[in-house]
Amino acid sequence: MTDTAPPAILPPRAAVVGIVTGLFLMAFFTLLWAGNTFAAWSPAVAGPIWAVFAVLAVGFIVQGVRLLRARGRFPAALSEADSRRQRGTGRAYGITFGLEGLAIGIVAALLNVTGHPDYVMPAIALIVGLHFYPMARIFGRSLDLYIATWTTLAGLAGIVAIAAGAPVEPVTGFVAVGAALATSAYGVYIGRDAQRLLHRSAGD
Repeated sequence: MTDTAPPAILPPRAAVVGIVTGLFLMAFFTLLWAGNTFAAWSPAVAGPIWAVFAVLAVGFIVQGVRLLRARGRFPAALSEADSRRQRGTGRAYGITFGLEGLAIGIVAALLNVTGHPDYVMPAIALIVGLHFYPMARIFGRSLDLYIATWTTLAGLAGIVAIAAGAPVEPVTGFVAVGAALATSAYGVYIGRDAQRLLHRSAGD
């Protein structure tokens, strides 16, 4: 009689696709935030900064594609509990994401209309940071709290600095880097989850 390890319990395919989506989103937002450094600094400064974040973003995309190609190893069927959980999580995420987008649109429009466009970038970072707080509850991840606090403080620091008379361009550049660091950290975290799933699904 030989002892054999029980087979790994793999998450449903829908959860795997959710992780892939997260990696792609973090790649997109990392590049978006990092790209704003070109409006703040010369290409000689902004270029290397963007290149570092671009390498990370490519890594997120590659990891997402690897997991997407392996999705057939994961069970397609959802249990009733998983189905309820997915519906609840998806609904809460959609509401939070929608409110975030609405808040960004309204705040950016108000700042532009009232003649305060310099505050748009840090205000967006502030809103993005705040939206991570409910995400911590939705996904049950403590990392979201750290990301939320970091990004919120970056946005607030930018607003305070501009209000105090600091030059707008470098302030927005530092805010953009701060936000890109947050999305990169999120991408690395999700990428590690993806790697663990790849190993488990391969029986490693």
